[in-house]
Amino acid sequence: MEICRSCIVFVLILAACQSAPAVSDLPFRDGFDNPGSGWTTVDTDPLRIIYQDGALHFQVNAPDSAAWAVAGKRLDDFILDVDAMQIEGSDNNHYGVIVRYTDEKNFYRLDISGDGYYSIQRYKDGAWEVLINWPESAAIKQGATTNHLRVIAEGPKLTWVVNGTTVAQIEDADILAGDIGLTAGTFPDEPGVHVAFDNIEVTPLEKPDK
Repeated sequence: MEICRSCIVFVLILAACQSAPAVSDLPFRDGFDNPGSGWTTVDTDPLRIIYQDGALHFQVNAPDSAAWAVAGKRLDDFILDVDAMQIEGSDNNHYGVIVRYTDEKNFYRLDISGDGYYSIQRYKDGAWEVLINWPESAAIKQGATTNHLRVIAEGPKLTWVVNGTTVAQIEDADILAGDIGLTAGTFPDEPGVHVAFDNIEVTPLEKPDK
């Protein structure tokens, strides 16, 4: 049955909270070869977030659920790049990047799905607000493959780039600084997503000389 993406209610099963009040130095890179690099891990029946084979793996086995882990940084303007690999499970899933994470109830989430859709959502005071509501894009590689994800954060402007193609851009001044993270999840009736992330790199945003 086709999922009505505009009606999805996401259920949090993990928020990996770490405080980082000072603005963090850049660049930041992690190839996930070191299990002590700082990302929160968990190993339960509904959810696993683990370092494995030089990547950070998310396995979400509960339906209608989203999980994420954050890096313990505080950033304002930046460019974030990461490789996201769908390993197994339904293509009707969602996975991507968290930015401007101030706490477990306030941040932005930029997702793609294994069947070629994308979204931008804001979690504000513990409630989801859909800013870009799951249009389809030919830029997204479908199925069990790797997509290169990029977020450009510049003041209130967030630009969502997939495999070198800009798929969306928003301007929203509600949250202008915060942590970064990675996320994966499931839609109703389709549990079992397995996604791995590798080669995350966050670099300063180059600004023109005045």
